[in-house]
Formats: sequence, C-alpha cells, structure tokens
Amino acid sequence: MPIPFSFRQLEYFIAVAEYGSVTEAAQRCHVSQPSVSSAIAELERILGRKLFRRKTGHGLEITAAGRQLLIEARTILSAAGAIGAERSPAGEIAVACFRDLGAIYLPRLLTGYAATREGLSFRILEADLADIRGLILDGRCELGLTYDTGLERGDLKTTCIDRLSPHVLMPKSHRLSGRSSVALDDLKQDRVILENYPSTISFFLPFLARLGLSDRDCQMVPSFEMQRSLVANGWGVGFSYARPAPDLAHDGAELVCRPLRPAEPGLDVVLVHLGTQTLSPTAQAFLKFVQARSTG
Repeated sequence: MPIPFSFRQLEYFIAVAEYGSVTEAAQRCHVSQPSVSSAIAELERILGRKLFRRKTGHGLEITAAGRQLLIEARTILSAAGAIGAERSPAGEIAVACFRDLGAIYLPRLLTGYAATREGLSFRILEADLADIRGLILDGRCELGLTYDTGLERGDLKTTCIDRLSPHVLMPKSHRLSGRSSVALDDLKQDRVILENYPSTISFFLPFLARLGLSDRDCQMVPSFEMQRSLVANGWGVGFSYARPAPDLAHDGAELVCRPLRPAEPGLDVVLVHLGTQTLSPTAQAFLKFVQARSTG
C-alpha cells in the first residue's frame, strides 16, 4: 500500500512545529510559504485532523494530533536519514535548556561536538524547569537539558549525564563559611534568597519549611546570577544544586558553597527527548558524544 504522504511534507511539518510559524519554516526549508502551507493542509486532509491551531497574538501551536504525528514523523525521517548520515554530517540541532544549567554544561558539549562535524549549527532555547517538557513535546526542540524532576515522563525519555547534590551558598565572610558542611538548622537566623520561579519555589519549599519559613519570608530574585551576587555581597544565603566554577559572582565578589548536612537526595541532570528513534542522525550522534563524556 503506497504511503499517502512524502518525506518532504513531513520535513515541512516538523519545521513548522519547531519554529511555530509557516513563514519561518519556509525560510528554514528554502521554499515558498505556499509550499509549506499546502503540505500542512494536505497532511491534515489525509489524517482528518488539525495539526496546528493559531495562538492568541501570533504563531502556531501544535495540537494533540500534531504531537502524535511529530513522534512518527521524526522516527520516519530519522530512519531515512540514517542512510548516508556519516557522509552528510552537517545539520542543526535544536536544544532547550534549563536556564540555571545551560551555561554550565552546554558550551563545552556543543563546541566539543561541533569540532567533529563540519557545517553543524545549534539553536538554543533557555527556559524554566516547567517549560522544558513542553518545548520537547511540542517539537520546538529535539533535546532538552534539565533536571530529572517535574517531567511527568509519558512520551519523554531521559539520558542521565550528571548527578548533583544540594548545597548552601554563603558569602565568604559568613560565620559558617569555614565548615566543610552546613546543617539547615544552623541557618535559621539568616535571610534566604530564592529565585522567583514557581518550579524553583516549589522545589525548595521543604527546605524553607524546616527553617520555619515560607517563600513570602524570602528575598525573591529574577535569576540565578542575581541570587549568587546578593549572596556574595552579604545579603543572605541561598540554596542550589547547580554550581558554576569558580565561586565568584558577576561583580567579582566571592561566595562559598557547602553541602547540606545531613546529605539531601541528589538530582540527576538529564538530556530529555522523545526517544532516540525520533532523533535526527546528527542529534543521535550528539547524544552519544555527551554520554561518552558524562559522569552520570
């Protein structure tokens, strides 16, 4: 029985999912906008379902039927692309990353991998923990770098690349900075500085509860680096799993990081995806490259 659609139509469909726009997808595929619109309309006619809906304001949002087709389309094109993949190493990989982890892991991994393949490019999207899952399921990115928490697995698969333990951030002048580890009970007189993101607040609520605090008692900040800078300048203490090196804030002020006592459960740093069979040959090779260099 003949397949009722073409590889080209699937490529256009994936491009629209990735960019959320027929216009941008057409530019990416180097074809006219009507060509992409026609391909999407034909796929919808064949399947009898809408693949995208228009978002309020601008852009397109993939539907549940579109998400299912996305997995199938990526799997089909991945299998087809594996033929001759070693002869055609160029391509683009779209990677989503949790904003607190991306700069720690991705630059070394991306540039290290790119050195092995000519013509390779990356599209990087930074997001909060709660948004990474959607970026993968909606087809905006093939891979996501994040913590293995709040993913509600379902169709998502993960590959562990590292494991981190929580620690407390303190200014170098802090009374406890000379200790090798710090107990939560010893921080009850300190102001706590916390990133103002729902997923981050929710994750650290048990820590705050043990200090007799709620998020309303904390100094809220918009970013990890603002948290680190305020800590380094003596405004309070913070909690984090990620630990950039060295222990310096953006303004050069020093801070110290000490593990919490007793040891708290660790968190895995993972690459999340829809399954290796859905990844392009280039993305599969990148995943293998990362696995070979991971500590997870």
